Amino acid sequence: MQKMNNGLVILTVEDNPSDLFLLEHMLRSSGLEIQQLYSSDTIGEAYRLLRESDIHLVLLDLSLPDSWGIHSYMQLKAVVQKIPVIILTGLSDTKVALEAIKEGAQDYLVKSELTEGLLAKTIQYSLERKRNLEYLRESNERFNTVVKATNDAIWDWDIAAGRLSMVGDTYQQLFGYDMTGAASPEDLWEAMMHPDDRERVLSKLRRAIGEGVANKWEDEYRLRKASGEYAYVHDRGYIIHSADHRPIRMIGAIQDITARKRSEEIILASEERYRQLFYKNPFPTWIFDPDSLQIMEVNDAAREKYGFSREEFHCLTMRDLHAPGEVEQFMADLRQPGMERYAALQPGAEGSPAGARLWHHHNKWGRVMVVEITSHPMDYFGKACVQVIVNDVTERIRLEKELALQQKLKQQQITEVVLGAQERERFELGQELHDNINQILATSKLYLDVAIEEKEPRMELLAKSRKNISVAIEEIRKLSKDLIAPSLNDLGLAQSIKELIRGIQSVGKMKIRLNISGLDEEELLPEQKINIYRIIQEQLNNILKHAQADTVVIELNKVKEQVRLRLVDDGKGFDPRMRRKGVGISNIISRAELYNGKVEIESAPGKGCQLVVVLNEKALGDGEATKP
Repeated sequence: MQKMNNGLVILTVEDNPSDLFLLEHMLRSSGLEIQQLYSSDTIGEAYRLLRESDIHLVLLDLSLPDSWGIHSYMQLKAVVQKIPVIILTGLSDTKVALEAIKEGAQDYLVKSELTEGLLAKTIQYSLERKRNLEYLRESNERFNTVVKATNDAIWDWDIAAGRLSMVGDTYQQLFGYDMTGAASPEDLWEAMMHPDDRERVLSKLRRAIGEGVANKWEDEYRLRKASGEYAYVHDRGYIIHSADHRPIRMIGAIQDITARKRSEEIILASEERYRQLFYKNPFPTWIFDPDSLQIMEVNDAAREKYGFSREEFHCLTMRDLHAPGEVEQFMADLRQPGMERYAALQPGAEGSPAGARLWHHHNKWGRVMVVEITSHPMDYFGKACVQVIVNDVTERIRLEKELALQQKLKQQQITEVVLGAQERERFELGQELHDNINQILATSKLYLDVAIEEKEPRMELLAKSRKNISVAIEEIRKLSKDLIAPSLNDLGLAQSIKELIRGIQSVGKMKIRLNISGLDEEELLPEQKINIYRIIQEQLNNILKHAQADTVVIELNKVKEQVRLRLVDDGKGFDPRMRRKGVGISNIISRAELYNGKVEIESAPGKGCQLVVVLNEKALGDGEATKP
């Protein structure tokens, strides 16, 4: 509202010149300090003056050329929000004047009853009343702004009348109920409480009001929203007492704390999950103080593995569990700078899988365990502690050592088999040279000696010598062919196998059928081709020597990433469980194992034999093959 330091500026809206003259005369004679008087005979002109001039008061006649009745005031209402308006009316217009007052006008005067004193008093009262209303409006605006800023639903409870009023629209925004400015019975608020909370909250509230001493009350409960779901709220109120200390009124605020409660529930659930993970962890786990090494908490698996009770564990330190001298190294590793987590790791530590350092713990009964320890820092009730998880690898280390020993023995067996095969080949070669080729050459030498000394029968002896030498050459060629690996790069694996079969069939009646499918020789290394060839050659020699078979079927194919070789004969068979004196099958198994393969033998006396060799093509191609 405008300040009036230099007197009043009054606008009179009147179309009757006589009434206007009389009114202005009364204003000047009223004793009021008037700075300036404006007049207008139409609403349009009055509207313009109010917009352009600093008017303090309006005297408005409702009967004008361009407007009539309440419409005259309503057209000016938008520009007189902060300016007091006094309605000028005749006796017949009092109802309209009262209607204008309901719309915001300050007062009305009947023209026929107007006096200077009444006019002055009415103007002064209107100005003061408007000023007070403006102060109240500003105060309400500030209060509503505070209400909006707090995000709290403000309520006012008339205890004596039993009515509860909500201030502002925050309650509707939070809970969906439109109760702005309306009074509702207090039992409506009670009905919206969660049934499980109602009795507790109301009992506490009744005690706070009934005792008449405390002037504050607060509680947390669940309140049903318009959508039907419940919100967690923090409700607090201030109790106003009468002079005789009776509670008559209570003002408070409801805050929606659902998000906070949900966060607390999530934290509680997370803590519960952590407790479950800690106490039910199948690995021994405990928490210790890195300064004193004192064990602070322990799970069930640790008590079972180590044999100590919880109370006994709380009396132990890390030094009591480690082997002598190890705890210092453990703590040194634990405090290594630059580690993202506390973990006792030493790359390349002797005897430790995957580079993890191994430690030695002893349990209550003195048994020493080889363990791996993983640890990380944590806050334990405000104390910086370390949680460790222990993995007992004693049995694993024992099995690894046993496996290493078995692998060493297996390698020795493979070496023995290879050496035995070499010795057998040398023996057979020497026997062949001595019993066959050497005898042929010795006979040829005898024929040549006789031919040199005797003339008759020289030509016959020379012819026999030449024939014997040819036989010796052929025998040596056959030995060389068996000993020297075929040139698979020139002929290819398939063609080399066919040449091998052709040579065997040329000296015997055994029929051999070869089926090769799905095999791309370009994907195999030369060493792999030679080993497949040697396995086939070894098994065919076994069949020739021992099986007395009429028919042999050789199948060589590729299934996915595996090379599969199958040799089936209809010979006399044997019992695979019986120990064999020869080394042929052992050589085949050794060659297959060197190439990450496996060998399966199905045979029985009188039922022939089936040999299946499966080689992993990918493994063969990735590693360096052992040459035959």
